[in-house]
Amino acid sequence: MKSIADVPNQKECIKSGLLPNGLLTTKEKWSYGLGDLSSNLVWGFIGSYLLYFYTDVALIPVAATGTLFLVARVLDAFIDPVIGGFVDRTNTKMGRTIPYMRYAIIPLAAVLILTFSYVDTGTAGKLIYAYITYIVVGIVYSVVNVPYGSLMTLMTRNSAEKAKLASLRVAGAAIGSIAITALAMPLVNLLGNGNKRVGFMLTAAVFGVIGIIGFEIVARNCKERYLEMPKVGQTSTQRPKVSFLSTYKSVIKNRAWVTTVIFALLLFIRIGIIVAITIYFAIYVLKSPALISVLLPLLYVGQLISTLFSAQVIGKLGHRKANIIANIGFIVSYLILPFTEHIIPLFIAVYLIGNVIGAISAASVFGMNADAVDYNEWKFGQRSEGTLYAGYSFATKVGMAIGSAVAGYALTWIGYSAAHITPSVVSGLNVLYFAIPLVLTVLMLITTLFYNLDDKHAQIVEDLNARSKEQEK
Repeated sequence: MKSIADVPNQKECIKSGLLPNGLLTTKEKWSYGLGDLSSNLVWGFIGSYLLYFYTDVALIPVAATGTLFLVARVLDAFIDPVIGGFVDRTNTKMGRTIPYMRYAIIPLAAVLILTFSYVDTGTAGKLIYAYITYIVVGIVYSVVNVPYGSLMTLMTRNSAEKAKLASLRVAGAAIGSIAITALAMPLVNLLGNGNKRVGFMLTAAVFGVIGIIGFEIVARNCKERYLEMPKVGQTSTQRPKVSFLSTYKSVIKNRAWVTTVIFALLLFIRIGIIVAITIYFAIYVLKSPALISVLLPLLYVGQLISTLFSAQVIGKLGHRKANIIANIGFIVSYLILPFTEHIIPLFIAVYLIGNVIGAISAASVFGMNADAVDYNEWKFGQRSEGTLYAGYSFATKVGMAIGSAVAGYALTWIGYSAAHITPSVVSGLNVLYFAIPLVLTVLMLITTLFYNLDDKHAQIVEDLNARSKEQEK
């Protein structure tokens, strides 16, 4: 494996794609962030609009959608650790992660279109079709996204560079999500010419094609550098294999990783609930359907604004303190919001501020996971970046699934029916929108207290670099 030590000067470093001290080129960093933009054009469309598509376009009973989201997402989420294991054991001339992204993105775009396609087969038939397409799109998404997330840990060990990559991931995700929430319904209406069934299918096709282009750019410009060193006499494609059992025994003992996974799970349950309920909240509580295209994009505008300073905050305070600040800021904003419902400009301002502060966690969680990979190599001699990122991906999927399922069950619990909205339903939506995110944020705050790598990571990287130099001699 080529290392920094093999390159005599910075000019040659840049030419070969390697920079001193784990630094990355600007082109590479921006290309990496483009991957999350592409991912969110796919997954953001699903997360933001699939519940609405099922209940109001495909006309699947609302109670059935709750079970559908939970069962389908949990089932396909279990594929993530399997894919992570395959990534850890992949050795090709193209790399460890690049082949998955390059060749699975096209099937993902195709299945996305099928997921948002209407089939007129009766309630049972529509439900079966929804289960199949929803599970399959989640599996194929994992084949693209688990390798993509694992790629960060292979690009650099430099914590500051990882923080920048994480911020650009969040920025890409935010831009993709803003595009989804602001443009999806106008595109549905435009492309469908008033027919939402056609409009959703064609809009899915547009986002799928853009996703294909984005991941091709990632595959071309991002480079893998930090793989386990082969033993003497082996080539870089003959690295020793490690059993699945051995890998999982080590990662379960990785406290930082376990904490990160739980934190990510709670974070994405919160996001899933907020995204799912916002549509109903805007229509029936704020009595302004137009605010859907304001509040949902602002959720991600907050993330985008946060990227301007989140890397600096995390770099100065560490992940633990940065997340404490983020969670407290979010809690305060959501305690204020119910008192501003009748002053929409003030409501929007408080909502945006809370999301800007809370979004520090979205950037931090990527860095937490990447640092946990370094710890795993330092402590157990295995990077296992695919497996460890799969745990995070699993948490995001299950989190969004639980969030959507809770939203579906909660709508049933308060007696929601699109044909008959009562005052008690409106009151119930109001309570759901604020209470559940607050409870989840308190749990996130508690979880943050168990993260323990901030004071250790610099020494871990120093030790790993020393080991690499020894192996290269």
